[in-house]
This record gives sequence, structure tokens and C-alpha cells, in this order.
Amino acid sequence: MEVLFGDWKNRASHKGKLFITDGVIDKELWDNSKNKVLFLLKEAYDSKRVEGLWDLPTLIRRKKVSGRTFKPMAQWAYGIHGLMENKEIIPFQEDGPDVKLALLSSSIINLKKSSGAKKSSSKNLARYVEEDWDLISEQIAIIQPKIIICGNTWSLIRTKISHHKISDRAYLSGSVLYIDYWHPANRASNKMNYYALCALVQLAINKIENNSIKIATES
Repeated sequence: MEVLFGDWKNRASHKGKLFITDGVIDKELWDNSKNKVLFLLKEAYDSKRVEGLWDLPTLIRRKKVSGRTFKPMAQWAYGIHGLMENKEIIPFQEDGPDVKLALLSSSIINLKKSSGAKKSSSKNLARYVEEDWDLISEQIAIIQPKIIICGNTWSLIRTKISHHKISDRAYLSGSVLYIDYWHPANRASNKMNYYALCALVQLAINKIENNSIKIATES
């Protein structure tokens, strides 16, 4: 991954700017996870620094289940893990050891890794996806997720991958399940977000199982 990020940050659109790396949050937990969940988000940003390098997984390991983005991510990962293991939606949990473990067992990728802002335009984000898709797709392939939760990013990548729709907001690309969902920091309640996402994933998994389609297996 170091080589990949080295090539990435030296591209003209990123060179000399603050570059925020991302990916697997905790490698050991990821490697041992049966249900590999990746969050595909738009961008990270730093209101103070404009150049240099920092690592998003390191920040998440330090912050853990907190904030408007990481906390919902943790809850969603917890719900998906529970659904995959129990074949039914498990009750929402605000916090706790299992929620923390689910977060740390996940991965995160931002489509735009430099010049991040609180809210970049769709046109600006689409330009970064167009320029960097070869590296974005390579990063996803290296990480090998089982389920990708697109945090308001599906519209930016859907033309870049071959896929077919299997249920509401759920798409299969090869053996990877993509869910078209809101950003974790959206303003709906955490509990509502949790149950809505789990329902979408449950419907998709049921469709896959009923049609004997295999999603990505453990590596």
C-alpha cells in the first residue's frame, strides 16, 4: 500500500498538498474478520494543515467510537456483522466493546485524498474519481472487502464498475456487494440509519442466497 500511496500523492492533482491516507483500520482484526466491511466515502479534510501527510486509520484507532462519522460507522459495521452471523437484524447498540470491535475490524477509503473540504461539489469529486480511478480500484482490490457501504458515493463510481442491481440500493460487482447509502454523518437519527441500512443489507443477502450467488469469501 505504501507504493500505491507514493504514486498517488505524487500525481499532479495531489503533489505538494496535504495527503490523507486511508484503508484497513486494524490489519490484524481485518485479517481475522469473516465479514469484511469497507466504507467508501467522499473525502477527509484538515481545517489547519494544507500540506504533509496523515493517516485516517490511525486517527480512527485513537478516536474509536466517537464523532458524527466514526460513531455511525461503528454502529453500521456492528449491525452488518451481526446480520451476517445471525441471519437476522440484531438490536441497535449505541456503543460498547462489540461496536468498537466492529469499527476497528473495518476499512475506509475516501475517493478524494487531498484538498478535502467540508463539502466539495459533485463536479469536483467526479474529477478526482476520473483522474484517480485506476488507483482507487487498485486499493479496493488490495483490501478485498466483502461488502462496500457507499456513503453517498455510489453515483460517483457506478459507471466505473460492471454491476447488476439485485435489490433496492444493492448492487453486485463480481463477488462484492455494494450498498448505495447515505453518508454516516447525515442528520437522521443513528438508530433510524442503523435499521434502514441493516434492512437493505438483509434484503440483498436474502436475494443473493435465494439465487445461489456467492459474495466475496474470506481471503
